[in-house]
Order: sequence, then structure tokens, then C-alpha cells
Amino acid sequence: MGPNMVVQEIRKLTGTEMASKESGRQQDYISFRDIWAFLQRHFLILALASAAGVALGALYIANTEPTYTSIARIVIDREQARIASQDASTGTIIIETAEIASEVEIVKSEAIARSVIKQLNLTEDPEIQTSSSWRSVVRGAVAAMLSVFDPATGEDAEAAGKPNEEDIMRRTMAGFLGRVSVRRVGQSYVLEIGYTSTDPVKAARAANAIANTYMQSSLDAKSQIIARGAQWIEDRLVEIGRQAQEAALSAEEYRNSNDIAQVGPSGLDQQQLAEISSQLLAAQAATAGEAARLATINRMLAGELPDSYVGEALSNTEINRLRADLGAARTRLEALQTRYGADSEPTLAAKSEIARLETQINTELVRIQGVYRSNLDTAQAREGLLKEQLDAIKGSVTEKNLARVQLTELESRATTYRRMYESVLQQLITTLQKQSFPIGDARMVTAATPPLAKNWPKTTLIIPMALMLGFAGGLGLAGLRDVLDRRISSGERLSRELGLPTLGHVPFTRFQAPGAKGALRFVLDAPYSGFSEALRGVKSSIDAAFPSGGPIVVGLTSVGGGEGKSTIAANLGQLYANEGLRVVLVDANFKNPFLSIQAVNAGPKAGLSVYRGAMDADDAPEDKHKGEKRAQLEEVPILPVLTVEQIRRAAHPGHRFGHLPALKKKLEELRQDYDVIIVDLSTFASSADTRAASAYLDGILLMLGNRRKMTVEWLARALATFGKSRVGILGVVFNKRKTRPWWHPIARNKLDTGGRHAV
Repeated sequence: MGPNMVVQEIRKLTGTEMASKESGRQQDYISFRDIWAFLQRHFLILALASAAGVALGALYIANTEPTYTSIARIVIDREQARIASQDASTGTIIIETAEIASEVEIVKSEAIARSVIKQLNLTEDPEIQTSSSWRSVVRGAVAAMLSVFDPATGEDAEAAGKPNEEDIMRRTMAGFLGRVSVRRVGQSYVLEIGYTSTDPVKAARAANAIANTYMQSSLDAKSQIIARGAQWIEDRLVEIGRQAQEAALSAEEYRNSNDIAQVGPSGLDQQQLAEISSQLLAAQAATAGEAARLATINRMLAGELPDSYVGEALSNTEINRLRADLGAARTRLEALQTRYGADSEPTLAAKSEIARLETQINTELVRIQGVYRSNLDTAQAREGLLKEQLDAIKGSVTEKNLARVQLTELESRATTYRRMYESVLQQLITTLQKQSFPIGDARMVTAATPPLAKNWPKTTLIIPMALMLGFAGGLGLAGLRDVLDRRISSGERLSRELGLPTLGHVPFTRFQAPGAKGALRFVLDAPYSGFSEALRGVKSSIDAAFPSGGPIVVGLTSVGGGEGKSTIAANLGQLYANEGLRVVLVDANFKNPFLSIQAVNAGPKAGLSVYRGAMDADDAPEDKHKGEKRAQLEEVPILPVLTVEQIRRAAHPGHRFGHLPALKKKLEELRQDYDVIIVDLSTFASSADTRAASAYLDGILLMLGNRRKMTVEWLARALATFGKSRVGILGVVFNKRKTRPWWHPIARNKLDTGGRHAV
């Protein structure tokens, strides 16, 4: 959110949309006209800064020795390089970016640098040796100072600081690596190895040496790694073979010691257990079937089942034949009874035949019952035998299962060692093949040649860059003049950035009477002073903001303490009272009730009195004649003050924060009896009471006594504490107060008197 948006939010939150129409039509953005005006105002600074930048760039070019960079190119062969990996989806060789970066760092390593330095004898190269670091410069300066003050100490320091062969190599290596550059060309596998020097021939020779040394070191390192790997794999293969043999022997010995017979994938005892379990299930099923058939025949013999069930429950040919004959006899009996009667001889013969057939059926059922009972006994005996065999085998299998768990573990270990042995053997074969013919990872693409043009300094780059830097520095210096000072130095800035109108500037005043008594009525003691004239202007602005004829309730607050709002409130009340209006002061500063203390302690000497109710309004002057009569009776008008204690006594005794509703109720009552009600509020930045009580007022005056020490942003943040309360800020009154020392009694008590005592 930009500064203009912050200002708009503050105006909405605080309700300070009382700026003039001209300020309301101001643009909320920076136009090209504003930029051109800014450049015109600071043209001299910009021109001087740009000229200084160009001069420094030209001086740098004149004093910098030209350098040349020669580049050699090598490529990492992706078909033969061992840093490559196979892409499973496309089948192509991919070199990872991280591994290419690793190769770049290897080229710039100290091992490569040391080898090239020894090869080209760069320890005696003056170009590298003369380029010293700031540490060496400091060490030399310290040694020189020691030799000046103490020659013996200087000699010792020189002897101790004399570089040996390793120190020379380290310094040469630091200077050498600072001139080496290695980079990857785009997304390819090509590396550019560059070397910078003041001699183009030396640069080409060094670049080629670095490339060749890198390729040779890569080949040597690979050969050494393969040799060490082959030896390690061979030792490992022997060890794993021995472990595999021991694991297999352990498994066989354990199987023989625990008498675990193996037939196929499972043990012999387990197969017997499975077969007997299945036979037992079949025997149990047969026993259940025989028992069911015996129960059926028993029910039939007991007469519980009808004759019609015999053919459905029992498949017996003889019974079926007898039942057929019985059905024919019953049919014949019915016919004979119809023809000859129930007592005739043919009828009795038919009945005798039916009785004989029923007896034969019953006899056959009894025979079948005996067969079923015999079958049931046989099935039960077989089931019992199988159970005994199953229990015997279970005991044996349970004991062997515990041993079989350990055997399974031993067999798994033997299998694992066997697989490891085969895998390591395959790796050894592959490694021996690589060792016989090692292949390098990189090859030269383009050898370095002496460059034709210098690499640095580039005039076409340095001069424009210096010009831009100088111009940017000028813009920074010019911007500091406009934005660095954010203090509220004038009402114009306050109105432009926060939309708060300025109602007046109260000058610094040395009050005639000592203490706060003279300060609270100074507008009457010196009616034509600058202080009084400024307050009269503030009063006119307040009157113009409200329609005439009705009571007005105006509050005075400030951002911090000691801004002079209590003094301004009392003197404004004196101005209104001297115009014949009914005025009352309300002390709503519940933290530091200065007006209440003065009304109780000083009383009429300060022009104040404690509020006594409606009688103060009745005694107040209502017209010119009454005002003249009162002026004859009293030298100074006495302003009634509604004290903090009176407000608190009017609050509900059980409510901790009941003083706010009581204040609102008191203000509504005072509107009926007074023309002007001036409320002295606490500082709104640190008081929630002020932010709540501001909604009960018609308008608020904001006192600023430390404007030289207050920035626009700080005031904006303070105003934002009102939140979304309906607050009408009439404007700002600048009060030039004089800061009291810490030992001042009023400063110690944090009493707000306006700070206008003579020092």
C-alpha cells in the first residue's frame, strides 16, 4: 500500500474529510509534471553527480592495465562418461546438472591449480606474485612499523614472516585461481575454461594447460579407483563365498539334528497332518449323515412322520413296492365297501390285506433301523480313530515347527549369501574388463589461442555505467532533500498529506502570573497579546464550523502529554464567557485530571470553580446587561468545571468502566443549560477513553505542541487508533510550547498546563 492509500484510509478512519475543495481536487498520483519539476529543482546536483561518475570511470580506465582472456573448450563424452545415467523412458544418456557443476568445481580445484603452477613455473611469474591481497598489505605495513620503532623486533618479525616454499605456493595458487574461469555452455556438455592475463600468449598457454591437466587427472583418478575397486571386490568375494558355505552347512546340520524330513516344498509330518485332517472331516460328515438317517427312521417308527414321507426320506425298493400294493388295496377296499357294504366278506378280506401290507412295511422299517444304527456305530468308531491319530501327529508337528522356524532362518541366510556371491562375482568381472581399457570422461574440443582484443576494461561499458551510477547517486541525494525530513514543519504539509486543516498557530508565551493560575486566564490578563489573538482566531474557526443558535460540544486532545490542551481549553472558555455565553468546562482526562485539581485547589484564583449544577447556568450572564452586572461583581469570570470525581460519582457503582456512560449522560444534560461545552480529553494515542468519548462530541481540536519532533507518519499512525469511530476533527492547532526539564514539579506530576511558564 502506497503513501497516498495510507492517507486515504486515515481520512476515512478519523473522519477528517474537512479539507478545502482545492486540496480535495489534488491529484493522488505523481505526474510527469511533478517529475520534471523535481529534475529542474535539482538540476545542478544531478549534473555534478553525473559528471563526477564519468570522471571516475575515465580515471579507472586510464589507470587499469588491460587484460586478455583466452578460452579452451572441452566436452564431457556422454557415451563413455561414467557420470552418465540411463533414462528408462527414452533410453537416452542423461548427464545431471549437479554432476556437471561438480566437474566445474573440479576444474577450479587446488589440485589442478597446483599441477599447472608447477608445470608452467608460475611461482616465479611477476604478474601473479605482485598481485597481493589486503592481508599481505596489512602484514607488510605492520612489519614496517615494527622495524621503525624497534629494529631488533623488526628483524625478528621479518625473519618470522619470511615465506617458505609452501607459503609461496599458497599465494601463487590464490592469485592463479582468481584468474581462472570455468562455465558450462548453455545446457550442453561443453565446458569453457578461461584464463585472464596481461599477456595474451600466456593466457592461451595457461588455459590449454588447465584443460590438459584436468583430462589427465580424470583418467588417472579413474584408473586408480578401478584398481582399488577390483581389489576390494575380490576380497569381498572370497569373504562372501566362505559365509555362504558356512550358512548352507549350518542349515543342513540343523535339519539332520532335529529329524526334519523334507518332501517337496513342505515336511513329511505336515503332509500327514493335512491328510488325516481331511479324512477326519470326511468321517465327521459321514457320522452326521448316518445320525440324521437314524433319527428319521426312528421318527417314522414312532408315528411322527406320515406314510407319505417314507418314499421321500428313504430310497428303499421293497418299501416302495409295499406302499404301492397298500395304495391299490385301499382303493379296492373303497370300491368293495361301496358295492357290498362294510361288513361283507370281500370288504373284510380287503381290510385284512391292508393290515398285512402295513405290518410288512413296519417290519422293513425296523430292519432298516438296525442297518442305520450299525452304520452310525461304524462311522463313530472311524471318527474316534482318526482323532487319536491326529492328536498324536499334532504333538510331533508342534515340536518340529519350533525347530522349523530356526531352520527357515538358516536357509534364508544361506540363500542370501549365495545371491550376494553371484552379484559380487558379476561386479568383479565387469570391473576387470574396465581396468584393462580405461576411457576418459572428457576430450578437447577447441584449444585456446591468444585473444586479439582486450577483455577489460571495456570503455563502451564502463563510461555509460559510470554515467548511470553518477546520475543515480544524484537522484538519491536530491531525493534525500525531499523525503528525508518528514517533520510536520508547516500546516500545508499536514493538510496535503493527511487532510487536516490548520486552525491557528499559538506562539510561545511567558505567562505573567507564576504557576498554572495565570496560564488558565492569560487570555483575559493580556487581551491583545499574540497568544490571545491566536486563540480568538481558533474560536472564529470553531464558530464557523457549527450553525448558530444551538449548543456546541468541543473536545480538546493531543497525541502525547504536555501539548498544552488544558491551558487552551480554559482560555477558550474565558473567551466564550466574555462574549456573554454560558460556558462549562468538562474534565474528561481520567488519567491526569489537571482542570479538576485546579478547580478544587486554586478555585477563583485560576478563574475556575467546581460545577454545582443548573445554578451555575442560572447565574451565568445571558445578555449584555447581565454580563455588565457580573463584570462589576467579579473581576474575572469564574468558569464551572465538571470534575472527574463528579463524573465518576454519577456512574453506576457496580460498573468498572461506568464513567463513559456517565460522561455521555452529563453531556446531554449540559446541552440543555449551556451554550458552549468544552471537554478536556486525554491523549488519544494511549487512552481508550478518549477514543470512546469522542463519539459524544460535536467536534475535536487536535493540539500539536511538539511539531518539530513529530513526523507525518507518526501522526498518521496515532490518528489510525480511532479505528472506525465517528470522529469529527475540526482541525489542528499548533502550539509552540517550551519543554520543561525533568526536575520540574509539573513535569514530574504529568500535569498538562501548556508549558508556558517563564524559565
